[in-house]
Amino acid sequence: MKRFAMLLLVLAVPTFAMAQQPGSGPRVRTLADPADGIVIGQPVQLHVEVLFPGEMPHPPQVRVPEAPGAQILRFETQATTIRDSIDGRDYVGQRFEFVVFPRRGGEIAVPAPEVTLLDRSGDPAGSAKGEATRIIVSVPAGLDASGPVLAAEKVTASESWAPDPGTTSFKAGGAITRTIRRQAAGVPALGMAEFRFAAPDGVRVYVDPPVVEDRSNRGIVDGARVDKATYVFERAGSYVLPELSQPWWNLAEKQARVETLPGLTVAVVAADRRPAEVPRQSRLWWLAALVVAVALLSTLILSRSQLSAAWRAWLQRRHASEAFARRVLLREAKVGEPASTYRAFGIWLERLPPAGRARVRADARVGPLVAELEGSLFGSKSSWERQSGEALVRALGDFSGSATSPTPAPAPLPPLNPAYPP
Repeated sequence: MKRFAMLLLVLAVPTFAMAQQPGSGPRVRTLADPADGIVIGQPVQLHVEVLFPGEMPHPPQVRVPEAPGAQILRFETQATTIRDSIDGRDYVGQRFEFVVFPRRGGEIAVPAPEVTLLDRSGDPAGSAKGEATRIIVSVPAGLDASGPVLAAEKVTASESWAPDPGTTSFKAGGAITRTIRRQAAGVPALGMAEFRFAAPDGVRVYVDPPVVEDRSNRGIVDGARVDKATYVFERAGSYVLPELSQPWWNLAEKQARVETLPGLTVAVVAADRRPAEVPRQSRLWWLAALVVAVALLSTLILSRSQLSAAWRAWLQRRHASEAFARRVLLREAKVGEPASTYRAFGIWLERLPPAGRARVRADARVGPLVAELEGSLFGSKSSWERQSGEALVRALGDFSGSATSPTPAPAPLPPLNPAYPP
């Protein structure tokens, strides 16, 4: 009996040793590209490889926790299958692509990737963990690190005006729309500066929410953003619509650049409000009937045109109002996505009077939440989550600082049936 027990022990020892051999479980490798020479705002590709010895039962799930001072995004939903040979043993697995955007200078610690292992049926079967990654971020001279910094190899910016200022005569009550398009190679639109559209006295400006059109290809994100503003001329005069600029850091040339969007000078004349004289009635009844029919038809066409223009102007004023921007902010905050919430907050804040903006920052409930939101995007504070957005919605629901809004702009069109002195 003792000999049989000793035989079982001898056979069990090699089996136990094999199970404990290094490399018997999955390996997790992390690689940052580039690994050095990183500037603030520069996208850093974070490759996370999970390798299984022999075969992979099921593709794993991988996440990288939030890193203070950086944004970590994953734009690809599918990982890439890879194979490798380590110490003479064949491995198969998948590579996951993340992008790290440093928002401050200094050392940034990217936490170790967390891997959830799945069995053949796709159910959790264990976990694995990689190693943390540290990157050193510099802030070159000439860059303002207080807000989003755009660092790319190529940035383009263009603008267009409608109607064409070269062929259009503008009258009081008229308007012109400015459309700005920006693109950046390898960087999402989140890194682009928020334009502040200013207007001289006598001109009102209405800003539409920006349109973001980021495109991702194998972990490389090309950002695209469209901003649109409409200037309404309240009275006659000569007006200078100021230029705008997009600063950025050229990664290829390693120097600061600025894309300038030139302004525009517009001459506006007084609107001609005198109605056209009605032709004298003829003594002939058929000529009188013809004149009346033409007058009625002309009035109908003119009224429909004015009503349509007045309707469009009302919609434009509504979308440019503080109340509309507030509703958009509450909707975006409920989703819990920090970038869209921050953009909506900036638009709402811009439409408040100066005193209202100050009350927003000073409010005991709203102010700390705004600081937390900005810190999650540009600082080293904790991440912004759905609960934070819901807290901001509740705080804004009780906030009264937006009650005093700018006086609405007068209607840019004359009344449909103006009264003239005899």
